[in-house]
Amino acid sequence: MPTTLADIARALGVSKMTVSRAINNHPEIRPETRARILDAAQRMNYRPNQFARALTTNRSYLLGVIVPDLMHSYFAEICRGVETIAKPLGYQNLICSTDENVANEESEVEALLPRTDGLILASSASLEETKFYKRITRERAKIVLIDRQLEGIKCPSVTTDDVKVGSLATEHLLGLGHRRVGHLKGTVASTAALRFEGYRKALARHHVAFDSDLVRECGFTEPDGYRAMKEWMRNGNLPSAIFAANDPAAIGAMSAIAEAGLNIPEDIAIVGGGNIHYGDMLRVPLTTVAWSTAEMGQAAARLVIDLVEGKRGTKEQHVIVEPELVVRASCGATQAAFV
Repeated sequence: MPTTLADIARALGVSKMTVSRAINNHPEIRPETRARILDAAQRMNYRPNQFARALTTNRSYLLGVIVPDLMHSYFAEICRGVETIAKPLGYQNLICSTDENVANEESEVEALLPRTDGLILASSASLEETKFYKRITRERAKIVLIDRQLEGIKCPSVTTDDVKVGSLATEHLLGLGHRRVGHLKGTVASTAALRFEGYRKALARHHVAFDSDLVRECGFTEPDGYRAMKEWMRNGNLPSAIFAANDPAAIGAMSAIAEAGLNIPEDIAIVGGGNIHYGDMLRVPLTTVAWSTAEMGQAAARLVIDLVEGKRGTKEQHVIVEPELVVRASCGATQAAFV
């Protein structure tokens, strides 16, 4: 038999009404009581009757999660973080991948908005490409931006400090003695633009002249990094170190470098960003800049549910998950030597 509200109430020695209110995020329930009830509901595999809840609350209890690439473990980990918060509260996630295509993204948003209570979105659009989102937020769409930013959109967001990501990676390579530090630039998304800004700021702080020939257009996938690096090697003028906009691009570049018979880090040192889950298991473990994807997903879930619940001040909330350098072999330094 499925677990009921009465089962949870009996197990905890509270009333069925208290359990119902806790699961529905009622403001009169104390946070510690709510946490205890949600924990018990999860342990007892409680599954609410979604149809009955929808009829009584005029909600779907569905959340849309739209990300650029589900093959990238980074976004899968974010989705898992969302689920750990949403599922105990009775919400189910509808997850879509856009393949870094803005037209696909807008189509998915339009499809999910009427079917869900709110959306969590990692947008592939540029910082300034906001006309579509200005329109739907004016129409009171409940959206939380995650990982990526859009200028002038009044909605909550959860990101890391992408300028700091670029600065940490570049300054580490400069600190190891490199003066020709290249950059594999990502897409038009805000993450790429801001990490590039951090790269340039780090060069300026170390009085190293910016050289546009050491910046190559790339993307965010392993094939993107592989192709960009192959072309760079054909054209010559290789740097001694490279900061790639994210880990998949860095891993693709490493494959091209190894295929050409060059050594990492002896010939070219590499640093990525995002701490992809298998980066430490590569033949040459990847130095990266990391931040908590679980924390990002959890924060976004809380914010979108707060929007759904109509909590005041939610639209002004912007959560920043701090990044930190993770030193491995690909940069040519050991953690012990760097500390």
